[in-house]
Amino acid sequence: MSAALTSIPATALAWSLLALTLAACSSVPRIDAPVNAQWEQRRQVLEQISHWEFIGSLNVRDATDAHSSRIRWQQNDETYQINLWGTFNVGATQIDGRPGEVQIAQQGEDPVITESPEELLYQELGYELPVTELNYWIKGIPAPGPSSDLQFGETSQLRAFQQLGWQVSYMAYTNFGLETLPTRIRIEKAPLRLDLTRLRWSLPDARTDAQVNTGD
Repeated sequence: MSAALTSIPATALAWSLLALTLAACSSVPRIDAPVNAQWEQRRQVLEQISHWEFIGSLNVRDATDAHSSRIRWQQNDETYQINLWGTFNVGATQIDGRPGEVQIAQQGEDPVITESPEELLYQELGYELPVTELNYWIKGIPAPGPSSDLQFGETSQLRAFQQLGWQVSYMAYTNFGLETLPTRIRIEKAPLRLDLTRLRWSLPDARTDAQVNTGD
């Protein structure tokens, strides 16, 4: 596996595929009891966001390698498109998904169509990865099911939590009028670490320009 930071090798592609089955869930069950009423209200608002786009940087590290790419994720209800690219568009990858089908097209290679992204991830990395949960984590909330060690800032924004053995940390948020979404996220479970940084969100209901803050 190459260690070049400007390419998009199998590891970076595999991490990007974490989002591939997010659209398969049509209903949103409740998570553990909220810490307080303010957090419960915020969680409900974030759960309902089903249309978004963000552009940012993706960095993936394991015990031996580190890989970086740019990422654009467009979500429209149950369909999505994820684009990854490096310097001068080297290693460009496009992922198109809908319930029951995902197509992955890498520059210079034939498209791959799969029904089970989790299986593909395991074949590429040999690790089981939190595919469905990422849809919640990137918005700043735990996925349905048990979670622990929730830490909050002064404005009810979640700062960190643990779920399924993964540590999820939020270093910064972005304001969109009444909405706030993370701009720096770290997701880690040894030996893997995923960093999403410099995220620039676009929401249909956003009413003001984004302003970055720490959420405290």
